[in-house]
Amino acid sequence: MDINYNPFDLIRAADYSDKQISDFWVDFKGGGLQSLIEPKSAISKHILGGKGSGKTHLMRYCSYPVQRLRLRNSSIKDLVAEGYVGVFMRANTLDTGKFSGKGQDPEKWGALFNFYFELRLVENLIQTLIEVSSLDEKVAAAIDGLTSRIITLLDEEPKAHVPKSLSELLDYFVSLRKSVDFSVNNCVFTRKLDVEICLSPGSLLFGIPSLVSKNVAPLKDIRFIYLIDEVENLTNDQQRFINTLIRHSVEPCTFRLGARLYGIKTLANYGTDEENKEGSEFKALYLDQIMRQNSHAYKEFSRELCAKRLIDAGLIAEAGEGGRTKERLQTFFETLSSDNYYEGHSNFLVGNTDSKDRPYFKRLREQLTTKSDIRRALTGAQADQIVKILSVKQYPLLEKVNILMLYQDWFRGKELLDSARAIAIESKNFIAGESGRAKTLYGHFALDLLAQLYRDYRQQTSAMYAGFDSFVRMSACVPRNLLVILQSVYKWASFNGDRPFRDGPIPISTQSEAVIQSAGFFFDEDARPGADVPNVQRAVERLAEYLREVRFSSKPVEVSPLAFSLNASELSDRAKYILKRAENWSYIFRNPRGRPSANSQRMDEKFQLNPMLSPRWDLPVSVRGDVRLSTKIAEAIFGDVSNEAFQIELSEATAGMKAPSFAKSKPLVIEKVTAPPREASKNLTFDFGVDHDI
Repeated sequence: MDINYNPFDLIRAADYSDKQISDFWVDFKGGGLQSLIEPKSAISKHILGGKGSGKTHLMRYCSYPVQRLRLRNSSIKDLVAEGYVGVFMRANTLDTGKFSGKGQDPEKWGALFNFYFELRLVENLIQTLIEVSSLDEKVAAAIDGLTSRIITLLDEEPKAHVPKSLSELLDYFVSLRKSVDFSVNNCVFTRKLDVEICLSPGSLLFGIPSLVSKNVAPLKDIRFIYLIDEVENLTNDQQRFINTLIRHSVEPCTFRLGARLYGIKTLANYGTDEENKEGSEFKALYLDQIMRQNSHAYKEFSRELCAKRLIDAGLIAEAGEGGRTKERLQTFFETLSSDNYYEGHSNFLVGNTDSKDRPYFKRLREQLTTKSDIRRALTGAQADQIVKILSVKQYPLLEKVNILMLYQDWFRGKELLDSARAIAIESKNFIAGESGRAKTLYGHFALDLLAQLYRDYRQQTSAMYAGFDSFVRMSACVPRNLLVILQSVYKWASFNGDRPFRDGPIPISTQSEAVIQSAGFFFDEDARPGADVPNVQRAVERLAEYLREVRFSSKPVEVSPLAFSLNASELSDRAKYILKRAENWSYIFRNPRGRPSANSQRMDEKFQLNPMLSPRWDLPVSVRGDVRLSTKIAEAIFGDVSNEAFQIELSEATAGMKAPSFAKSKPLVIEKVTAPPREASKNLTFDFGVDHDI
């Protein structure tokens, strides 16, 4: 089937129709996400997460227009079974910026915004009640009969026509809201605010649901949830009003506030010095962290998310072959084969060159023959001998493993010729399927060394990010990130003349272009942190450069260096601020468990660079250990330090990982050059493939 659109183009839940919100909904197994919002709970919640973490989709899924789509029989009984009615509003529709300035007292603007906010939310509430009424004639009559009692909740009744029905009441509130808009919009010219506030805060928001609960029997146990999204758009004082409503909410009402990680600016409220307390007035729900704590569930979630888009576009059948649609996703993407130590890809890079002519052995030879302050250089013949012993021509990646083992021994001050001979035996045993040092190092560093191999031959490592599972890891448990990658993959495949998801696997080269573009989009556009953009992005660039230096060093201190830990208490205020900004905008993630300090009882803070950025700096997308940042290098990364000063600190911080300067001062003993052991230079052909996460 041919389609003329990209099935992954829609990535913002705010742009979805109600039907798309329903159709594209994916939950963790067991109803995890919807249960987390606890729609039947009386306690309010802050639903927090990075951009694209699913807040808006989750909140709209719980709103009545989408609820109605899943009512099996479109009956009031179905709604009662749900147990709640969701009233949704995006805070950005309030145009909050217009409630300031224009020569008016700030107190006036505060009172007027509160009035306007309640009018907006009441509009949505009454519209929802009108739609609920259509489910049942008796319910409709009962709700309509409440109109006169709702009017009594106002401080002043309408002066002209008194509404006689719910629809007329809706028209009345819309006219009130429009009169506020008119007055505010013209205030810049008139310097007057001709607005009469005709209701007390909360009188309608709490009063109308209370009337419904007490007087409409089928709805007596229904909870009314005010779902307010994008709360980060509100000012501190505007958020204080919502906090006050939460603190003094009345049954059967509750609130769910959706905001970015940095979005809740204050917990203060009016009329008291106390702040709303987590666990008392509200609970906080961090979507990103919840998903990251269950990576297996997120992987399944991602498969279903992708499959639903492809099914909707008609590119795959709903049931799939043998009912395994989601499991087939990986087959749509060409991936690197790890067979025989990535033999196909590594041999493609090195060609038919002899081992001694390969750049990594040339570099090793140069390092061995370079005199440093702490050791004397080897002769050319001695260096050639070591290179010959470590060579395994058929498997370039194993040659890189051998060199890593030599670097480790070199760092420890061992005799290098003896080490080389022992390493050659280790390598042979590994190929024969035996356990040992070579197997352990390969299991840990295979992909880091493969990345080094790509760099040795001046090739982009972006090929290493190919495959659906890799995209899932890159997305860092943020659905929007995954959709951005798939959107780019589909676009590039179509541009290159392929028919994605129809004519065989999408080539690695196409995926490489897509992940590079996705990383650039995330860094330059999607995650831009408003204020301090240059400073925050500069810090992220420096952090990535440091981690890249670690990954491509002679003797990396960590496997797959993407995470880092530091003692944030020792940083300057400026560095702490930039670190927090980078976290708030999801350039980095915090590990809530932290890391125990090796030299004290202190618990250091632990973070991870967002793997969406990994292709931009040739970094891994999976995390194993974490790189410890000294205060000096951390300050150079996040503090107010010149580029020249940062480069000096970077060089000093990574010097101990690079040959030949890392060698210890133990005297180097060089034996008489002899022929290498026969078994080390033997042609090795044993097939031993290992799968690794990147």
